[in-house]
Order: sequence, then structure tokens, then C-alpha cells
Amino acid sequence: MSILQAGETKSDDGTDPLIFKELANNMPILCWMADASGYINWYNNRWHEYCGTTPVEMEGWGWQSVHDPAKLPDVMEAWTASIASGEAFSMTFPLRSASGTYQPFLTRITPHRNENGQIIRWFGINIDVSEQEETAKRLKEQSYALERVLAERQAILDQLGEGVIITGAGGEIVYMNEKAQILHGQKQLGVSPDEYSSTFQLLTLDREPFPVEQLPLTRAVRENITTADSEWIIHRGDGSEILAKGNAKPVYDEKGKKIAAVLTIRDVTQTRANERALKEALDAKDMLLYEVNHRVKNSLQLVNSLLSLQAGQGSDELRRNLEDARARIGVVARLHGQLYLSSMHDRIEAGAFLESLVSDTVEALKPSDSVTSHTECDDDVMLLLDQEIPLAIVVNELVTNALKYAFDDQADGTVSLAVRKSDDGKIEIEVRDDGGGLPDGFDPAVSLGLGMRVSYALVQQLRGELTFSASDQGTVFTIMFEAAPMREAV
Repeated sequence: MSILQAGETKSDDGTDPLIFKELANNMPILCWMADASGYINWYNNRWHEYCGTTPVEMEGWGWQSVHDPAKLPDVMEAWTASIASGEAFSMTFPLRSASGTYQPFLTRITPHRNENGQIIRWFGINIDVSEQEETAKRLKEQSYALERVLAERQAILDQLGEGVIITGAGGEIVYMNEKAQILHGQKQLGVSPDEYSSTFQLLTLDREPFPVEQLPLTRAVRENITTADSEWIIHRGDGSEILAKGNAKPVYDEKGKKIAAVLTIRDVTQTRANERALKEALDAKDMLLYEVNHRVKNSLQLVNSLLSLQAGQGSDELRRNLEDARARIGVVARLHGQLYLSSMHDRIEAGAFLESLVSDTVEALKPSDSVTSHTECDDDVMLLLDQEIPLAIVVNELVTNALKYAFDDQADGTVSLAVRKSDDGKIEIEVRDDGGGLPDGFDPAVSLGLGMRVSYALVQQLRGELTFSASDQGTVFTIMFEAAPMREAV
């Protein structure tokens, strides 16, 4: 085969055909030439190197043997149509290599005409595009993977209960999830920091336009500052408003370069409304409890006055009994009075209350000016009212008895109170006097006196134990019980 048609000695432009042949054979792409009928009569060396063929094997229509049988019908149809129409065409199809593998080639075929416009030959080139197609395939796979990741992240962000707004490094909004759109009543992308407040109608808690430079997202963008739990008002297009609470922070890449900023928002309108309603309810409850304690105290004082009137008209024994009852009622009234003055309505600091109770009782009932009181109380021994009332009555009974009987044979003395709390939660109350002790054979536990019976009964109510010891150095009563667990303060 020759690259010239029969009878030709020069190319149409006078170029030496040998130079053309040498040039074509050294091209890195596959080249070939056919006559006007499409009969291929020449291939360059690169074709035979790639396909592992000889000129004789490829002459004419032998090229079909290196085509993928699945694609060959399409190639034949396109090539035949081009010959019939005289139009150039291009197509990508696989060619078999010398090793038997197929690689994709971009093939371009153009006609060459003489001065009369007649096609005298066809030129074809085949360019290996396997790397390009592999790259395109990888890019497509990566693009698909990226789209899938973005879709998954989009779905996750849209399912969040919080609104999410993302900006670029310069602050322009590039993303708003579905919740953020609902909270603002609109979706606006491309908004710059200077337009945040005006675009989304952001107000301070004082209902003034929110200064742009103080917005959490602006500070994250411009000052690289992370803010948390900021609050502002969003005035939406339909006239409704929500109280928003949000966090903003800048986002950096692995090299420390800021690439974005993120704002998360949640609607706390109902939360704040619930908090206000709860506070109003607690305030109302406090007022009610103040009033209850005040009225209980007044009612007990009224009962005390009635008992006092009744005691003045009865026998000596009745008068003593009524005075004892008045003293017990007075302790309860005193407790409610203390609760009325405090901020707590169901508990009291035991040490301070009992110290005051003992001091006042000694001052009121001491048989001489030389009898005094002494207290040692641990701080912050809190007791619920259910325990403090019976405890106070018992302490009052023990102190009153000491003042009545302990100092008959001496002019001076001391009534002492100690309040202690152990690490395991047990409370120890000690009432001590340095008087003459108990009469021989006297056992308070089996005493027929109403005061001691009341005391033992009330200590049992505390699920505690009342013990005593007596000598000529005085008498000691000890109350041991466990403090009830504190309920939430009311």
C-alpha cells in the first residue's frame, strides 16, 4: 500500500509524500487513510504498535477485527453514512490493543477533496481517551458521593429542632435549614452582615433594631468571637414575633483559615412564657403561704388568750394544766411566726430557732437572775416543719421542767442546749442543766406527768430515741433521730 493514490507523485500542495509519511508514522496518535470509497489503504506505525497488527491484516475492511463486536454495528453505520454524505464525523469507541484489552478512542474522520470538490480520500485519527474517561468516571463518582453526603447532611440539618444558618468566610449567608426558614418566616441567601438585622427584622429585648455589629453571627464573622445563649426578637413578615436564643461561632479549616461561620437558633418564646407563668404562680403561692402562716399564728395566739382566760377562772390544777397547754401552743405559734418572716414555708433552720426558744424560755421562767442559758448549735441544720414542731415542743418541755425543778436548792445555774448533725444525717439534741439532778428513784420514762408523756410520744413520732442521765452534777436529756430528706423548697 502507498499513501498516494495510483498515478500520484506529489500531494495536492506539492509536499513530498515521504516527508508526510515520516511525520505521520512518528505521531503519538493512531492515523490512517482511506480512498474515496472508504477502503483503508494506509495506517501509521502507532496503529500497528497499539493493535499488534500488520498492514496486510488491516488492508481494506480489516480494521473491523480490532473493534469491540458490541460497538462495531454503530461504527459501521456511522462510517457508511459519512461516506454516503461526504460529511466528516467523530465518535468514541473502543479498540483492541495488542494485549487483547480494549481502550476507548476518540475517532475523527474528515474527507479530502480535489480542486473540483470531489472526495479523493479520507483521513482518520484515533486519540486514546482512556485516561480522560477514567478521570471523568472518578469525577462523576466523587461528584455523586459528594452529592450524597450533601443530601444526607441536608436531611440531617432539616430534621434538627434548631435553626441553622451558615455563612461564607465573608459573612454572606449560603445556607438556611428548614427550621431556620420557619423561625424567620422566610429564606434569604446571599445576605451580608450589614443586612442581617434589616432583612430578618431582628430586634433587641427592648424592641429596638438590633445593632448589626452586636449580632452573634456578625461577631463570629468579623471578630472571630464565639457567643452562647444570646437572645433577640425576630419580627416576621406576618406580624408574629418569636423570642430566639442562639449560639454563633467561626469555622476553620485544618490549616486554621476561617472558611465559614455558623449560627444555631431555637425558639424560646413558650419557654419564657412558661417561666413567667411559673414565677407568677410561685409568687402567688408565697403570698398565700405567708398569709396562711400569719393566720395560723394569729389563730394560735387567740387560742392562747382563751386558755389564759379559762385558766384564771379554774382551780390551781386546771390553771397549771392550761398554762402548760398554752406553752405548747405558744411554741407552735412561734414557729409559724418565724416561717412568716422567712422566705421558706415548710422548713426552718433548727439551731437558730431552738437557740432563740431556749433563751426566751429561760429569760421568762428562770427562778432567779443567776440562772442563765447557753447554746452550741451547728450551722445549717434544716428540718421540715413536720419534724421541727414536735422537736420544739419536746425541747420546750425539757427546758421548762429544768427551770421548775433543777434549781430548788441553789441560787444560780445554767440550762444548756446543743444541736449537732452527724455526717450520716442523724440529729442530736442535748438539753442539760447543772442543777441538783433528779429525785431518787425518779424515772422520766415511766413518769405519770403529762409533760414527760408528751415528750416521749413526740420523740416516737420523730422515729427517734429520748435518753437521760442524772447525777448531783445535773441532768442531761438527749434526743437522737434522723432528719427527713429535704423536698424541693416551696
